[in-house]
Amino acid sequence: MNESAKRQLAQTGIFTGVVLFFFLLLALFSTLGKKNWEKGLRAAVEQVLPQDEYQCGELVPIESSFSVSAACFELLKKSEPSKKYRALVLRISSYWGPLPAVFVCGEGKTEFMGAAYMKSSISRALEDEKDDRQMLYWKKIAGEIAWGAAAGSGKEAKK
Repeated sequence: MNESAKRQLAQTGIFTGVVLFFFLLLALFSTLGKKNWEKGLRAAVEQVLPQDEYQCGELVPIESSFSVSAACFELLKKSEPSKKYRALVLRISSYWGPLPAVFVCGEGKTEFMGAAYMKSSISRALEDEKDDRQMLYWKKIAGEIAWGAAAGSGKEAKK
């Protein structure tokens, strides 16, 4: 091997090492930040839910194409501990732009609870629109996402 080839090989090796180091550093920060992201979402959901009625549990993985704009948590309803509930925070489109809407999904019933991180004026306006067509659509989608039956879920993709 001549001197020029050795120098190019060394430069390529150093460049590859630097790029690999930055990818590993990015992966480390992503892994470390996941817990804080989850804690922040849980706090946002708990802020919208009535404190004396629900207790937020573990994060549930979403097997759907909606997983990039939604997060799902197990819920314990204090008055009905035997029934299963899930809280879903989902980015929805509305008249005021995209909102982080919180839904409580029970067995066969989905209820819109409010918008996380929103000012009270927008939350009050959303309360008035709980039964409009757009919100009924998002309630249907939220129930399907929470229980794993939404379009693009892993179960349907395997078929």
